[in-house]
Amino acid sequence: MSNLSSGYAEMIEAALRGARPDPELQVDEWAEEHMIVPKDASKPGKYRISHTPMARRILKVLSPRHPARRVVVKGASQMLKTQVALCWLMASAHLAPANMLVLEPTDSLAKRLSARVQKCIRDSEVLQKVFARPRSRDSRNTVFAKDFEGGTMYLATAGSAANLAEIPARYLYVDEASRLLENVDNEGDPLRIAEARLTTFDSNSKELITSSPLLPGDITDAEFDRGTQEVYLVPCPHCGHHHELLVEHFKYERDPDTGFMSRAWFVCPECGAEIDERHKSMMLRDEPMGGTAHWYAKSLGDGETVSFHVSAFYAPVGSITWLKLARELAHARLQVERGDPGAMQVFYNTRLALSYTSTEDQSSAQELMQRAQAEAYAPRLVPDWALVVTIDCDTQVNRLEAQAHAWGYGGEHAVIDHQVFMSSPSLHPDDPASPWAKLDAYRREPFAHQSGVLIYASACGIDTGGANTQDVYNWASARVHTGVLAHHGATRPGKPIISTTPRKADIDWNGKRVEGGVLLWEIGTDTAKDHLHHRYKLTSGAGAMHFNTALPLAWFEQLLAESPLLKRKPGGGYRRVWDKRDQGARNEGLDMAVGNLALYHYLGLHKWTPVDWQRLRDKLIPKNVIADLFVQPPPPAADVVDGLPAIATQPPPSAPPPPAHYAQQPPAGRRVISKGLR
Repeated sequence: MSNLSSGYAEMIEAALRGARPDPELQVDEWAEEHMIVPKDASKPGKYRISHTPMARRILKVLSPRHPARRVVVKGASQMLKTQVALCWLMASAHLAPANMLVLEPTDSLAKRLSARVQKCIRDSEVLQKVFARPRSRDSRNTVFAKDFEGGTMYLATAGSAANLAEIPARYLYVDEASRLLENVDNEGDPLRIAEARLTTFDSNSKELITSSPLLPGDITDAEFDRGTQEVYLVPCPHCGHHHELLVEHFKYERDPDTGFMSRAWFVCPECGAEIDERHKSMMLRDEPMGGTAHWYAKSLGDGETVSFHVSAFYAPVGSITWLKLARELAHARLQVERGDPGAMQVFYNTRLALSYTSTEDQSSAQELMQRAQAEAYAPRLVPDWALVVTIDCDTQVNRLEAQAHAWGYGGEHAVIDHQVFMSSPSLHPDDPASPWAKLDAYRREPFAHQSGVLIYASACGIDTGGANTQDVYNWASARVHTGVLAHHGATRPGKPIISTTPRKADIDWNGKRVEGGVLLWEIGTDTAKDHLHHRYKLTSGAGAMHFNTALPLAWFEQLLAESPLLKRKPGGGYRRVWDKRDQGARNEGLDMAVGNLALYHYLGLHKWTPVDWQRLRDKLIPKNVIADLFVQPPPPAADVVDGLPAIATQPPPSAPPPPAHYAQQPPAGRRVISKGLR
């Protein structure tokens, strides 16, 4: 009977505990009273919000009595995200215990967080009383499940739907949300599956999502946009104006003697005064610390989500410095100039806590058109600094398009012409109405150089991946000897701008391989688009792109129709791909710019030195016609060989009579296309 009485008493106590309202104590107050930062951390000892004042409001919003249901922290790497989560989880286990689900992208991250949780329990007397002791034969405190009085903390990975099912929870913590799988076991988004575990506690559940974002379209940005989108405003030490620490206000300089980064500072957007890092500790102080820094909400949100954004510029004194960030940013900008955006993406994601959109070098179609009008490059005229012309073509169901680029030293180039030949590419090239006949005539027309001499196109490319692939094969295979390259795109990252060798790919209408058929060159379209994208704002020098005054606004919109977007990989994580922002937009201008860049590399012009360009200039343009391109050319290098790569100084030879397979018309209603080329 005594056992029944004891059981009844425990049942009554549990019922009363469940009905008891959550305590008034705030999570931030609890953390400063009970939380211990382990010895292996940068700031061991009792947890102090004064070290990171930005955390105060986040912890208050996570407190049991605050009405927010969802809290999102979009933060830089090593910037308070995990510590805030631990404070909240430990305080909740003590103050308002209930089941907790902690979701990590991988098993290794789940184990790492479990170890940090165990250190928190080990170092806090109050938590030692709440949590079960870890024992090898005790299932109540393991790596992935930690029992405490009133609930259990489950640490799971997002790789299996079974990890997320059948666990009713009041609290949900999702770490590194941008790195979760898109679809778990064909059951959907792991975040939405995990949120379904909160249904039992619908009236008082709370969810924390922390991550640094990757690229536009990822889950961190989406969840942040649902909320209040709060940013931390700090006062200018000179005028008191409150502002956000943004990269556009961040400046740095190098020592003129050593070239090393010597100073980094911010400029106040209000008074223009310089703000040094020595001001940071004073600027970060919030009202409880005697300062005026505060969070500012940019949106009302959805009514239940409070979201925060914090970059590494707010890192506490003793952590990463502005000077270190300046070095990383300078390196990233240098890499972008060289055509590699990888370092800039890392800086944006891990330091600025922003999805990478290349905003530093992104131009609008209107801006590029205005620059074209200001630079005043005449159509079909090769600028003085350019000596080589290439033409690339695009095939549509009712037309052919051709685009000519003029190239100079270092890849500086100008779009000197864009033509559209309306008519069906299915028409035979001998048909006067055929766009192929018009394209042949166009290829043989010279372009006037600014000096007055005539320059012919050195190479002509045409994409086989669009409409009328077989017609493209037939036309190109008959003109290989005239400098025509048939090419197709490869969207996999890391591919070279153009392959070193082509492969044979031509077949006739009956599906038979043609001897000596078309040579198909592969273009690394992602690599080429990255290369062009990061040079649109350059107005001169290596890689700069110029535009003639006849190009309409619609052409510039085509050039900017695509942008790097985030696509989730089937096995988890993300991959960066180029895609249209508007799926209905035209992108022929961009495709032909990519094709011309591939021709530039095919001709080997990217390897040319100033000496090579000067020798070509001497060959094409008499010195008494116009001044030398290089006033004082360097002496010839020892490895410069006599002669230049084949550059056109006369029109391309005429195409031979069409091969036999031209006479074979395709069977009615069917076209035979090489497998895998679409």
